[in-house]
Amino acid sequence: MKNIELKLIEPITVGVSNRIKIGVDINNNYYIVKNVKSRIIMKDGKKINEIANTITKQTKRNVFLATTAPVCSKTTNYLNDKKIKIIYNYTIS
Repeated sequence: MKNIELKLIEPITVGVSNRIKIGVDINNNYYIVKNVKSRIIMKDGKKINEIANTITKQTKRNVFLATTAPVCSKTTNYLNDKKIKIIYNYTIS
């Protein structure tokens, strides 16, 4: 599978906190970038969903999660139900 190339943007432009990394691909899809070592659990999943809703309201575009961390299976199902796809194969330029 080919790596998705992401370009980091200013989070403020999509209405989220400066502490959150936001990337955009060539198709103008938005990605919440989470490079953490610990596993992403349900608490994180709910936060990711809130951030995704904010971005979607602002941009009317798809929002995905780009991460290097393992995601707990319950959280994966939760995010899939919310139409937030998880990708692991990406590079940031």
